[in-house]
This record gives sequence, structure tokens and C-alpha cells, in this order.
Amino acid sequence: MEKSTLNTRREFLQKLMAATAVAGFYPFIDSVGCTPAILDQKSKLPVRPLGKTGHMVTIYSLGGQGSIETPGKEDLSVEIINRAIDLGINYIDTAAAYGRASETISRADAMGTSERNMGRVMKYRRKEVFLATKTHDRTYDGSMRLLEQSLKNLQTDHIDLWQIHNVRANELANLDRFFADEGVVKAMEKAKDQKIVKFLGFTGHESPEVLKALADRYPFDNVLVAINAADKHHDPFIEKFLPGAVDKNMGIVGMKIPARDRIFAHGGIITMKDAMDYVLTLPVSTIIVGLDKISELEENIEIALKFKPLTASQMLAIEDKTKPYYKDLLFFKNLSEWPTEW
Repeated sequence: MEKSTLNTRREFLQKLMAATAVAGFYPFIDSVGCTPAILDQKSKLPVRPLGKTGHMVTIYSLGGQGSIETPGKEDLSVEIINRAIDLGINYIDTAAAYGRASETISRADAMGTSERNMGRVMKYRRKEVFLATKTHDRTYDGSMRLLEQSLKNLQTDHIDLWQIHNVRANELANLDRFFADEGVVKAMEKAKDQKIVKFLGFTGHESPEVLKALADRYPFDNVLVAINAADKHHDPFIEKFLPGAVDKNMGIVGMKIPARDRIFAHGGIITMKDAMDYVLTLPVSTIIVGLDKISELEENIEIALKFKPLTASQMLAIEDKTKPYYKDLLFFKNLSEWPTEW
């Protein structure tokens, strides 16, 4: 990277990190060391504001994929969810669409597996967590049906956060349908009016442009967005979307932190600690990671407990490590924009 470009990037990161500190996401580092972050009293995990919701969320949260969305892993799923709550995690993310196909179960039949496994625990631990799920339907009627099923699956009578699932780049030209009388946003507003849902949001991982357009159009409370240490190398959410979301005081939940473990490929580009510390140094409220086993949960909790913000130089060094493999680490972005030779 040329010196002028390097300095520009360093300055951008420093400004973003300063905004993170001012927003209360982490305190400034003094000459002695890192001032202790705000801690959750139960777990001692650092907590941050989830935007304008008023919820203080632990910086590491539980994602409902991995084993939790896999049919036949009900016992392990319940163990993971209970262990996560026992360790102090207070935010859990799932979706009506989460469910992994197998040789004997189709994708359609697997959908809802994650919610059902969450429900096995929520039926007796609901009050301990902030619960988020999603609708992948774009219509009023379809989303209402999904919400009814989600409530049944999750064994609860209310959802803390309901989100439009996976807003894609090719939907940018047709966002009007989201807000039509028969659209998904009307369903969300109705559910909120009925106090079935507390807060509204959306999720995406393909394009910052469509997420920015959606955030500019409606005062959503939260966004779940894919951000990892390779982000800057192609159509970056960090530059193009994150500052605007911060200005709007949205809750910002990061996902795809280890790029579904691809950071460990190619000889191990970076460690899980580097991957988590990189994203947690940014102005995000929390990060979610799908898990396959209890040991992964406990390792990630330990990283979160020891988290200290990185310096701009450390951030740049991690970004450089990901550069040779960024296409693999950003597999979830809008592939139509990649060079044709790839």
C-alpha cells in the first residue's frame, strides 16, 4: 500500500475508533493501560449499547447457525444455548429460514430447525435474553405467517427484535415493495403496535449500498451486517455503511467474523482472537458466531473477556494478512460484481 493511501486508511480507522469510544462502546486507553470496560454484572463480559433500544448487550453473542440449525443435533444445541446463557450471553439471534439440509432432509423441511432448538431453551429461560429472529418474506401476509410460526417455534409470546432477512443487492431498485401496504414493513409495524415485537431491523451481507438505502428510508432500530477483517478489500461495509449506521444510533451486530472458518484455511491467515478483536474495535454493538461445539463457545467467550481495542497499526496489519485471500473470505458479498476471471 502506498504511503499516502496507508496514512489515509490509518486516519479513517483512528476516527472510527474515536467515534466508538465516544459512543460508549469502549473507553479510551490511558497511559497506564486499558480502563476497564462497562461489564455485565452476571457474566463480567463487556457490554455495549444496542443502539437506541436501551438494551446493553454483551459484546459476544450467540448466533443460531452451526449445530443449532442442524437437524439431529437437538441435544447439542440445547447444551450450547444453555451454556451460552450460563456464561452471561444476553443476546441470541436466529431466523425463520435457518435450517441445514441433509441427505435425508430437504432445505425446505429443515427451515425452522434453529428456532425450534432455541425454543427448547426459551420455554424456561426467555427472560434472560434479548431474542432476535427474522422474516425472509417481503410481503405482509407472508411475514405475518412466519411470525406466527416463529413464536410457536421459539415457545414465546414476544420477540425483542424482528428483522428483514438478507436484503440483497438486486433488491435496491425495488425497495418500494417493502413499504407498500402489502409489504413486509407494514407487517413489522403491525406486530410492533400489537406489542408482539419490540424493535425492528434488517440484515444483509451482499452490498453496503442497499443497506444504506434501507437505513436512510426508515428509522430501523438495528442492523445485522457482515463485517470481517477482509472487508476493506472489496465494496466495504466499514467505509460505505458503518459510519451512517452509527450516526443513526442503530444497534449494529456483526456477523461472518471468521468467514465460516475460512480464516483458518490457507495455513491460518489470522487467529480467532485477531478476527474478533478486529471487528470489536469497530463501532459494533456485538458480534454473533455460529458454533459447532461447546469448546468453540468457551474459547470465544474467553477472547471477549480479554478484549482490548486494537491500535490503527494493528488493524492495518490484520487487514494486510487477509489481502491475498480476500475473495475467499468475502464469499458472501455480491458475486456479480467480482471480476469475470474469478
